[in-house]
Amino acid sequence: MRLLLTGANGQLGRELRPLLQQRGDLLCTTRDGEGGDAALDLGRPDTVAPLLEDFRPDLVFNAAAYTAVDRAESEPERAFRVNAESPGVMAGWAAAHGAALVHFSTDYVFDGRKASPYLEPDPVAPLNVYGESKLEGERAVAASACRSVVLRTSWVYASHGRNFVLRMLELARERDTLDVVSDQVGRPTWAANLARYALAAVDAGVPDDPDPKDRLLHAADAGACSWFEFSRLIFDTAQSLGLLTDVPRLREVGSDAFPTLARRPASSVLGTGRLRHRVGLEPVAVKASLAQCLGELKRHD
Repeated sequence: MRLLLTGANGQLGRELRPLLQQRGDLLCTTRDGEGGDAALDLGRPDTVAPLLEDFRPDLVFNAAAYTAVDRAESEPERAFRVNAESPGVMAGWAAAHGAALVHFSTDYVFDGRKASPYLEPDPVAPLNVYGESKLEGERAVAASACRSVVLRTSWVYASHGRNFVLRMLELARERDTLDVVSDQVGRPTWAANLARYALAAVDAGVPDDPDPKDRLLHAADAGACSWFEFSRLIFDTAQSLGLLTDVPRLREVGSDAFPTLARRPASSVLGTGRLRHRVGLEPVAVKASLAQCLGELKRHD
């Protein structure tokens, strides 16, 4: 099997890469080619089809995305090119050539007003440009009718790259007190688990489901929490592993304490029942996932 992985040097791409290498002939792309086999900038949708025609993959994992939520408010054109237009090109090519596409989306397609976890068929209403661009990407994939699976996920972190977990560890070494918002709730997800969820969906035959609505899955680790609660878990776990000697005092604040260009949903908890029932996979608990991630970080410290 010929496999294409975009965004191979990102948080998710770096976790997918070794798993996909075991499955066939893998071509890894990055935006500038560094750390990959070829360059592919999804901000230039006209370059996508030529690369696909040249390599002719059987299965595409699109792990590349524009994820700068606040910057997207001032760069909507690029956000839509990366998150919607280029995935649409991939999906169209896949439909025309019998290939399959694995694409990733976000909890930010929801407005956060629902009191219970969001299910896949729930109405979407993104609050920001980033969420709008990811939603358009979902729609482009569905409209192509290609064999596909779209996985919505949330609050992704890893032991590498730039993410909330690593930033909080940095701040813990610099400050005695930290203010963290407690009025935004979601499901933190370790990128390594998300990679496994995606492969399990492929192995379960989700891309071949006849109804596009059944090819949409929520994939997130188990356990909803606020950013404040997640921060406390990060510090407690890091201290138990010896990554931190002392931990800062945490103070709960509202989102209005940190004004941002983009609005965030108050509660974007994803319900993962379809992942369990359709794929036969039980999401890993947030606490266990974080311990594994920080354990990995300690081994490379």
